[in-house]
This record gives sequence, structure tokens and C-alpha cells, in this order.
Amino acid sequence: METRLTRIPRSIVKLLPAAALLLCALQAQANPPPPGDAPLAEHLENPRWQVHDTAAGSNVLETAPKKSGTKKKKKSKWKTRVTVGLETIYDDNFLRYSDDYLDDFHAGTYPWKFQIDRQDTHIFAPSIDMYAQRKLISWGNTRFRFKFKRWQYLQGHIKSNMGFDYYIRQYLPKGRSLEFWYNYAPQQYIRELSYRTPLQPPSDPLEWGEFRYSRNVFNLIFRTKVRKNMNLKLHFNRSLRYYNQEFMENDIKDLGLRGTLYWDVHKAWRLTLDYGYSDAPARGANEVGEALEASDDSDPSYKRDLFQIDIAWKPKWAKGIFDKVALRGQHQIYWFTSTKELVDDPYHVGRKDMVYATQLVFDRKLNKTLSMKVGVKYTERVVESPWKGDIAEDKDYNQRRYWIGLTYRL
Repeated sequence: METRLTRIPRSIVKLLPAAALLLCALQAQANPPPPGDAPLAEHLENPRWQVHDTAAGSNVLETAPKKSGTKKKKKSKWKTRVTVGLETIYDDNFLRYSDDYLDDFHAGTYPWKFQIDRQDTHIFAPSIDMYAQRKLISWGNTRFRFKFKRWQYLQGHIKSNMGFDYYIRQYLPKGRSLEFWYNYAPQQYIRELSYRTPLQPPSDPLEWGEFRYSRNVFNLIFRTKVRKNMNLKLHFNRSLRYYNQEFMENDIKDLGLRGTLYWDVHKAWRLTLDYGYSDAPARGANEVGEALEASDDSDPSYKRDLFQIDIAWKPKWAKGIFDKVALRGQHQIYWFTSTKELVDDPYHVGRKDMVYATQLVFDRKLNKTLSMKVGVKYTERVVESPWKGDIAEDKDYNQRRYWIGLTYRL
């Protein structure tokens, strides 16, 4: 006898899981769970449990992701950056001695004029640069910045020095900004210098001492966009240089104005033109309250013109070697303004110093945070004076510097 199987309709099959769940719920009511266990009905209503349709069409229970107990941190409105750097520098004439001065040094003729044991040196120059920026007023962002750099001379330690820079920059509409910058450099050593004034008789004993100064510079800088590819910077500065007490007649209060034009002549070329003028009257007296006209000290007051041009190039084909190369040429003229008689102030009356400098720097970005600079600089000073003495033999010099620098952004 044949047994015939009856096929169950698909609609009934779909209801079977729901019927099973209902049966479990009834059993749970008849047999309450032990303390601490939640009944199935609560699990079904708990949002941590969800019913999903699988690809086969059956319903299964899955655990929903847990909600984080910690609130998402609010993003700071401050934008910050810290960069550290290290330069290694070689300088072949770090005290800027003339050829005749160097001859005396190597011959040991006047040992009291020197506190060094060689004319060249190696320098380590670590630095840190940090800023914090945010929008404090409606005009634009406000940036606070601090820089510190130390020049540690491995030979000629007496020349080691440091500098501190503090900046506040306010960005303005239309690509403009206004910045205040203060620079402080304590106790910079120059060379050994004689205490004897020009009017003292040659029979007086000749004494030598350290010639040093401290520098305070207050700067106000305005930047603006002139054209799409051209920017202008105007730089006003007040520089106060105070020398050690034995040479206080050299104290200078320098007032300067400098204009810089940046011109992107091509996407790979930038031309920078720079001119600066300074008026730097000196104390001219080594006693407090002493009038300049009555002083028997020299008067190193001067006016200065500065001309500078930079050409920067970013060739695409050189990416593997360098990103940018910049060539700089600079010419400064110092016009000394002493009104004394030539015999009373032979080192300054009618004197003109011309300083020429040429610099070549290669930049390369090694990765997202590390950059490198390689540079060379040549400087030369030529002195002209109506005095027929040894001023040129004393003041003329030439100097070469070579360096490699790394900067790392933290």
C-alpha cells in the first residue's frame, strides 16, 4: 500500500519560528527564571537584541553593538605646531678678523688681543619653534609664536650665544596681516678691544677687554597682497644695542624701515626685492650725563642702506635631489656720521663700510615631517676712510660659512 506524504504549505513553515517563540514565552511564565535572569520577553524588547532576516529567509537573533559610555571629545579651536631643528655649521673666520689681524694671531705677536686658539670653528645650532593659533576676533586668526636658538661654538666657546623671539600676528581680511615681533639676544661677544680712547696719549698703558653687547629689537610688520602673484611686506624696527660698561660709548639706538616685494613670476620662479634704511645714533660718551659734544670718546653713529635680491627656483625635474634652490645677493653701505675732527675720531670720521654677501641654499623635504637645508655663504667687508692709518688692515675681512640643517615637525 502506498503511503502518500502531504506537502506542508510554505505559509505554515514561515509561522513555525513565531509559534516556537510563543511557546517558550508561555513556558517561562509557568516556570519563572531564577533571580538575576531576565525572561525572554525582556530580551526581545531590549534594543541590544535585534531580529534580522538572513539570506535563507529565516529570522535569527543578533546582538546590537554596545553604545560607548564616553562622550566624543570636542575638537579644540586652537591649531598648534612644534618644530625642532639642528644645524651643523663650519665657519672659516668666525670673529671676522682681517688678513693682517690673522697674521698677528698666527704669529703670536700680540697674544693679549686674542682669546681664541684657532681662526675657524664648528658650530652646533639647536632650535625650537612653536606656535598656537585660533580665531579670537572676527577679522581673522591670531597666532602666538615663540622661537629659541642656541649657537654652540665647539672651538672658541667665548663666541657661543643664543636668541629668543616672540611673535603675535593678527590676520586681517583681504590677505593682510599685522605682526609684532620682539627679539632678545644677550651678551654677544665680538672681539678683544682696547680701552684707550683716541685722545689719550700713546704713552698711556694699552689695556684690552672683551667687547660685548646685548640686543633688544622691537619690530612691527605689515603684510598685504598687491596682486594675485605679488605680496608686499613693510617692516619697522627699533633696535637697542647695549655694550658692556667699558665700551658704553658704542651703545646704539637704531630706527629702521624695510620693504620687501615677493613676486611669483612663474609657478617655478620667485623673485624677492628688498630695500632697508636705518638711522643709528650712538651714545658717543662713556659717562652717564656726559654731553656728546664734550666727550673725548669716539662717535660710532651711522646711517645704513641695504639692498637685497633673492631668486628662488623649484624645478620639477629635480624633485629627487632638491625641492627648491635660492640664490641671494646682498649689499650694505654704512655711512658713519661723526662730526668730530679727523684727529679726534680717526676710526669713524668720513668712514664708509661696504659689506657684500652671497648665499646659496638648497631645500629638500625628506618626508611629511622632516626637511633639510644645505647652504653656503660668502661675506666680505671693504672699508674706506680719509684716515691713512691701519683702519682697513683692522676692519676689512672675508668669511665663508657652510651648513647642513634639519627640521622635524612634531
